[in-house]
Order: sequence, then C-alpha cells, then structure tokens
Amino acid sequence: NSQADRALATAAPPPPAGRQDAAPSRPVRAAPAVPLPTPAPSVNTSEGSDQPGWRLGPAQWLYADTARAGGARWLVLAQTPPAALQTPAFEGDAGRLLGNMLRAARLNSDAGAVLFAPLVRQTIAGAMDEFLAALAALVEHAQPDVVLVMGRLAAQALLASSEPFGKLRGQSHVLNGRTTVVTHDAPYLLRCPQDKAKAWDDLCLAMGLAARAG
Repeated sequence: NSQADRALATAAPPPPAGRQDAAPSRPVRAAPAVPLPTPAPSVNTSEGSDQPGWRLGPAQWLYADTARAGGARWLVLAQTPPAALQTPAFEGDAGRLLGNMLRAARLNSDAGAVLFAPLVRQTIAGAMDEFLAALAALVEHAQPDVVLVMGRLAAQALLASSEPFGKLRGQSHVLNGRTTVVTHDAPYLLRCPQDKAKAWDDLCLAMGLAARAG
C-alpha cells in the first residue's frame, strides 16, 4: 500500500522524530465557547442567476478536549450531500473516511481549535449573497490560520474560480483573508480511491502551512 493509503486508512502517520505518540482520538464533541453564527438559509431563486446556490450546514467544534495550546486554528468546510446533514459528521463510510483524513492531518492532536461546517449544494439556481455573508461571518468567528475546503465544486464556488480542480489543488489560496487549501471530499474518494494520494499531498501542504502559523 502507498503512504497515502496507509495514512488515510489508519489515520496514524508516524510522529516526527523526538516526539511522543499523540494520544488516541477521542469522540467528536461539539463544544463552542460562544454561540456560532447562524447557518445561511437556503438560497432563494434570483432573477438573472443560473448558478446553483450553496448553504452552510450546522457548524461544530471538533476535538475540543485535545486542543493544543499554541496550535494552529483550522476551519474545515466539506462538500456534503444534503442527506448527510441528518447524521453525525463521522458516521457512515464517507464520515469515517473524513474522520481518518482529519486525524491523519493531526487535527485531533496538534490543532489549537477545529471548526467544521458542511457545505450543501442547492439544486435550484440562486444568488450567492446570503451564503457568502454567512461564510464570512463563520470565518470571522473561527479566526482560522488554515481553511481546508473539501470538494471540487465547493472549492470552485468559494474561490470564484473556473480553473480545473487539478490546478486549484497543490497550492495555497486566500479565502476571506485566510490561507486556504483545497482537496477532494470523502464521498469522491470513496468513488475514486486512486486519488487518495493527491488528497494526502493536499493534507501535507495544509499541515505545513498550519505548522508555520502555529
């Protein structure tokens, strides 16, 4: 198996030299210190717009009991099927892979804070104004050092880019003034496991940026 397969399957890449193994992952907890911004409502159809809209699902703090003082702050925005909003973030095959990806990136042990929010693509066309306002409020609330956007369509929408996803990957971007890395979402990787190596490269890039920030 490749390094990517091992890392994303076990969520336990070897620790850096001289460092003790991180504590095992604990259950995910939603533990906001202050109220989170209200998720954006479904975007209404707007005359003159033919682009699908987006909305934010409920945001939650992850790994609050293992947050590391001085660690980088993360905001994880994951493209999610609407039906997945009815289940906890880490349930099901895609949820377990998502959890593995975040643990492989050491968000459960090295991060100072991790705020997670699902992104749901609307089936109707609509304006993006309400969604972008809610997203800006969420970024302001999270104050992340690194934003991780998971999903091709979400990345293109949030970065307002028509570039192929392959050109958006592998480099840092700026979203609402914050350093941002994009990668594949977990449902896609279940369909196309051959791209796990690319996702691992993206996570390594994000970890490097987080290490410099934290």
